[in-house]
Amino acid sequence: MLQAPPAISDGQSAVLGRVAPTSNDGVDQQLLAAVGGDAAEYLVSEDAGLHNRARQLGVADRVLTAADAIALLHALHADLPTPPPSVRRVKTHELNLADPVFDALKGDYPGFEDWFKKAARSQRDALVIDGDHEHAAIAILKPEPEGAYGLAGPLLKVCTFKVSDHYSGQKYGELLLKTVFRQAHVEHDAGIYMTVFEKHEQLIELVEDFGFQSLEQRSDLGELVYAKRHGPMPVGSMDPLDYHVRFGPPALAIKTGRVFLVPIAPRWHRVLFPDAEPDDALFPATAGLTIQPFGNAIRKAYLCHSSSRLLRPGDVLLFYRSRDEKAVYVVGVCEDVMVSHDAEEVAAAVGRRTVYSFDDITALADEGPLLVIQFRQDRVLTDPIDLEEMITAGVVRSWPQSITRVKQEGEAWLAQRLDG
Repeated sequence: MLQAPPAISDGQSAVLGRVAPTSNDGVDQQLLAAVGGDAAEYLVSEDAGLHNRARQLGVADRVLTAADAIALLHALHADLPTPPPSVRRVKTHELNLADPVFDALKGDYPGFEDWFKKAARSQRDALVIDGDHEHAAIAILKPEPEGAYGLAGPLLKVCTFKVSDHYSGQKYGELLLKTVFRQAHVEHDAGIYMTVFEKHEQLIELVEDFGFQSLEQRSDLGELVYAKRHGPMPVGSMDPLDYHVRFGPPALAIKTGRVFLVPIAPRWHRVLFPDAEPDDALFPATAGLTIQPFGNAIRKAYLCHSSSRLLRPGDVLLFYRSRDEKAVYVVGVCEDVMVSHDAEEVAAAVGRRTVYSFDDITALADEGPLLVIQFRQDRVLTDPIDLEEMITAGVVRSWPQSITRVKQEGEAWLAQRLDG
């Protein structure tokens, strides 16, 4: 029970309109006012309309579904979820059409089973994340060399994209998208698109967060068409973070003086970037650690005690694995930064994207103020950049002991090294 909850602000009314206080919309607005007025960290609701209003107000990260809230609590406390399996690339016929993950699709699309069998016979590619005894998430893909909906080809169409309700909140949708983006990049597709019914608001929110935009056209079934240009595009005056979201990953807008080396100990590198674990690593990524779904997601958070206050949204981050490998395996793009010594404040800020438990965060905060870096993973380098190579190219003078700005004389070499 909130004592003396905040009133609905004029700014909120300007965005959402004025409504009768006792109406359903009025109650929703009062709940959102409690979030916007910082009387509560999170609001948990299954009301899709309320989630839409939260997005309009810019507080969507603090309005959670029940599944997201459960995943958040699991992430921050003991009894953590088991590691997510990798995405497996299969043929459509290897999927189980009787699996519960397809039930909603059969209801949405008349003739879905016949379409599925046709796709299976044509050896169409699919992606699957395995659950305990069922499909946790699936995607069925189709290359369209000639393009569609006025979009120039070649395109990668995501024909089917579904996360089982039982696995909601585990970042599996993001994990699937990560694999789709990687495929589009490798195959040099000009774009990616999918069609989706308006009622699937969580899927729409997910794809919009990763640069998909709604087209004017609709599918023959009345679905919205969401498309994303992919690959290198002219940067111009575009904001570096917006550029990355719109055209990547991978897509970097490297600005002079805005590239940084971020040293990270092997222990945290393994859990934050399990897909970047060296093939010849002495210990597997899971050795002695509990890995969460966030490790395989795109949106992540890293905590450290660096005294640097230079980072800002859009900066390119080169995560330098210290001590053992002494090389950059992963590149990211900064989304936001904050400094705090309050473990609860840090947990609230990064709880939906962190690999750190609440005990980890508390222990780190006890050692001093934390620099919280929220970022998007841009790519895992197939050819890591080692320290000796960076010193020779003038990127740095020596091994980075803290967050270090890349030297201007090394930026051109680095941009070429990261090209493609």
